[in-house]
Amino acid sequence: YEMGKLQLSYYEKCLRIIRKSRKELVSNVDMECQQLSYDLLADETHYPILSEEIRNTGEIVEDYCWIVDPLDGSHNFIAGLPAFGVSIALVKNGQSIAGVIYLPFYDLLYSAIKDHGAYMNGQKICVSTNDNLEKSMITYDNMFHSDINIIKRFEKITDRSFTVRITGSAIYDFTLIASGKIDLRIWNNTKTYDFAAGALIAEEAGGKITDFKGNPIT
Repeated sequence: YEMGKLQLSYYEKCLRIIRKSRKELVSNVDMECQQLSYDLLADETHYPILSEEIRNTGEIVEDYCWIVDPLDGSHNFIAGLPAFGVSIALVKNGQSIAGVIYLPFYDLLYSAIKDHGAYMNGQKICVSTNDNLEKSMITYDNMFHSDINIIKRFEKITDRSFTVRITGSAIYDFTLIASGKIDLRIWNNTKTYDFAAGALIAEEAGGKITDFKGNPIT
């Protein structure tokens, strides 16, 4: 909640923008949320913290660690669009065992503990029961510039599904899946920070997460 309050305090106001690459921007708010996450989690545990805006070396540590995306949907946030938020997962030996996503603009908190279901503001949620692709509403990755296959997959899924949306936030789309508002989301080139909490929440809501060959994701 504290990180969400910080984001809202800057929302639609003057920001300091940092260009990480030709197609990737962050703002001073990403960095401030990053530091706040460290301060808050350090008060709770001594587990290592892997975070979007600080590039840790090596693989995910064994035993317990936190995986944090302090501001997912940064481009939305910078543009004044409401699909952005905070993602925090507690991971043990490479598997998420607890996760939270907070969408401050909507004041919605999604949470899950492994084998205990998924919740939105304390109310249990579940995925869509639709299993017909032709009737499915799908959200899609927006990383078209990174791989020609992303465009090819987009053309296939657009042709075979009912409709496709691109929201610009991986964690926001996870909440849409977990609450049954959309039927499917395709990630082509995402990061562990975007995925760790949302995948657990979607699975605990009854969803299924696989790679393109149908294998489980770690």
